[in-house]
Amino acid sequence: MLLEIAEIEVRPGAEDQFAAAMRETGIPHLAACEGVVSVRFGRGVENPSKFTFNVVWTSMEAHTAARDLEDFGKFRMAFGDLTSGGAMSHYVMDEAVAGASA
Repeated sequence: MLLEIAEIEVRPGAEDQFAAAMRETGIPHLAACEGVVSVRFGRGVENPSKFTFNVVWTSMEAHTAARDLEDFGKFRMAFGDLTSGGAMSHYVMDEAVAGASA
């Protein structure tokens, strides 16, 4: 499994528009891409202009191939001009171990 962690900085004043676009359009299109196992999306507590989405992919190859898919293009179009920067990291993950509260 591959874990993608993206941190997105949103233009001041566009935070609510970005959150709505991601929830209504962006995340559903991303989740529809072949190779996506799960997607989580959240907003920063200390910095409400910062958002993250964490995507579990079946592999880096699946993630790379998804960039050519129509749904991935629609995901990117959902937030195109609302961001001011960000960072992305990818990690090959071991299997999950359930915690005490699972």
